[in-house]
Amino acid sequence: MARLDETMVMNLVKQGLKMGINPYVLLEEIRIGTDRVGELYSKGEYFLSDLIMASEIFKDVLTLVNQDRAETTIASYPTVVFGTVEDDIHDIGKNITTGIMRYNGFDICDLGVDVPGYKFVEAVQHYNSRVVCLTGLITESFDSMKNTIALLKEAGLRSRTTVIIGGLVNESVRNYTGADYWATDCTKVNELCRNILVTNKRIVQSS
Repeated sequence: MARLDETMVMNLVKQGLKMGINPYVLLEEIRIGTDRVGELYSKGEYFLSDLIMASEIFKDVLTLVNQDRAETTIASYPTVVFGTVEDDIHDIGKNITTGIMRYNGFDICDLGVDVPGYKFVEAVQHYNSRVVCLTGLITESFDSMKNTIALLKEAGLRSRTTVIIGGLVNESVRNYTGADYWATDCTKVNELCRNILVTNKRIVQSS
């Protein structure tokens, strides 16, 4: 995956499926490879086109895995609202995360990119959502996250809505924005959402 060799990636995934390897394990391996592409981009060794290529390969893998997937009973969770906040158009990490979460049985409302705060509020009201995931990869997005959370509070939704931020975030950003949790990989977001929606309560953020 880190070499962006789509043919090789697809062939290996097909072999893995034939061998009976858990599809989620395969998706996690692809995610790790995608993270490596992101690291190379940060070092200046890869370019934006390479990030987009990695995202497209992941989408193709997800399509293949879902086609192969046997018909099983999928857990039903309340809708999780997702979106890249206002003033930010990065969506690769968001797309990978929502793709894996949908595979795991989550109902996702993906608002897209450059999403104004009021759009998140409207979505929470429409779907009666208990979890909102805000993503951003530039520092300007922090203010947008903070504003969105403030609008949820003004609308009387904050006390019943758990907010998870992702992307270029850490504990300091979480404190600044007023979010409940932060995560930098899709596995963590998946676990957080499942735990919150199953237990119907917030859990302790781990470092």
